[in-house]
Amino acid sequence: MGAAAALPQPLDARSRSVREPGLSGRDYLPVVVPSGFKLEHRIVDGVKIFHLRAGEVEHQFAPGLKARCWGYNGTVNGPVIEVVEGDRVRIYVTNELPAPTTVHWHGFILPNGMDGVSGVTQERIPPGETWVYEFELVQSGTFMFHSLHDTMTQEGMGLTGQFIIHPQSSPTPQVDRDFALLLHEWKIDAGARRPDPNEMSDFNVLTINGKVFPFLDVLVVRTGQRVRMRIGNLSAMDHYTIHLHGYEFLVTAVDGHRIPEAQQRRRVTTLVGVGETRDIEFDAIYPGDWV
Repeated sequence: MGAAAALPQPLDARSRSVREPGLSGRDYLPVVVPSGFKLEHRIVDGVKIFHLRAGEVEHQFAPGLKARCWGYNGTVNGPVIEVVEGDRVRIYVTNELPAPTTVHWHGFILPNGMDGVSGVTQERIPPGETWVYEFELVQSGTFMFHSLHDTMTQEGMGLTGQFIIHPQSSPTPQVDRDFALLLHEWKIDAGARRPDPNEMSDFNVLTINGKVFPFLDVLVVRTGQRVRMRIGNLSAMDHYTIHLHGYEFLVTAVDGHRIPEAQQRRRVTTLVGVGETRDIEFDAIYPGDWV
């Protein structure tokens, strides 16, 4: 670990969560990440420890469409970090890029020094160095993370991901299938080796979890199952309307906040703005192949 690593301050015993860390399958139904994966962790002294590595990635958006991008742990728009409300996390971020970077935890309630704003709440993480973020998760819902240094360039190159925080007590009704989906937009000229991160309007590659339709993994469910889709948008400029063929759905959460059941309304489309998340739920009662 280099000299620039920011080690967490010693924790007062009263400030430490005494709750046992949440476990997949026991405390929550794990999310499914079509065409992606979740970041592994280990638990040390009750703290969940993750390691993000920011570096160059050769990414395939579709057959015949590859580009040199930037991403975390060998992928763009990911990986997904999955935890439980009340968990304490320690996230090591190693910079393997040719430029400085930081990580911002988008929508989180956390200590100011952990917010990841380059030049404001922390120093930049130089190439070859590691920074440590540590905080307790005091909320639940669908959130995101991304670089907050030279943001247009680094987000535009793919340094984004989703962060799922399951509640300590599950909402009713519970779901049978839970999917994490992250929207992004790119400008990749014909024959270009890299996306153009300076583009502001003329995007020509639109992706979900880094894949162009129809090359995203199919979301497979059984008839009668209740399904949740957690949709985040870290595109540079554009809001996107989400529509499900053959189904109505409920928007059950916005930006990590659960909507009271009495205020949920049936919809066939919902708008997901830049920097926003939406959770939608529906019962899979109509068999078939839907888009």
